[in-house]
Amino acid sequence: MGQRTQIIRGRASIRGVTLMELLIVVALVGITSSLAVGSFRKIQAKSQARASIEDLAVALHLARSDAGTRQRNSGVVIAPDTANTFVSGGVARTGLRYLRFVDSDVGAQGVYDATDTVLQGWTSMPGQVFAYSINSSGLSDGTVSLVFHTDGSLDNDLQMNLGIANFTDTFRLGLLPAT
Repeated sequence: MGQRTQIIRGRASIRGVTLMELLIVVALVGITSSLAVGSFRKIQAKSQARASIEDLAVALHLARSDAGTRQRNSGVVIAPDTANTFVSGGVARTGLRYLRFVDSDVGAQGVYDATDTVLQGWTSMPGQVFAYSINSSGLSDGTVSLVFHTDGSLDNDLQMNLGIANFTDTFRLGLLPAT
């Protein structure tokens, strides 16, 4: 039941591994770990981008809640983030940022302007998230203003397709006005 030993010229000999076997095992471990690290980096990048998109969705929910709580129109403005640029698929991309605000009675209604009260300053969306396309009735110069009324309704619609740098995953964010 124990190890088999042989007596060779008065010494016990135990069979071990050869150098070649050891090198093969080390090479296999190296290949496997390099594949795992690559997969882990992809998972980490996707997770960061998804969290960033969820943060934007939370900001939209908070704006709707703010409108009801404060009894004032409240919104989110989404704009290109020129400080957050990167290359994806050989194309230069600009990231996104957003800001939450309370719409003032003076100034432009339904659009973020200097008269509005800022509830949450510009927040960049990390994870190299960019917009493939933005369609909205509140779109002006690449910036979208979405303002919720005190009853939770919304005047503008939003259809935004979001991408993650160097990944084929896309996300669709859509808001429709109350009917």
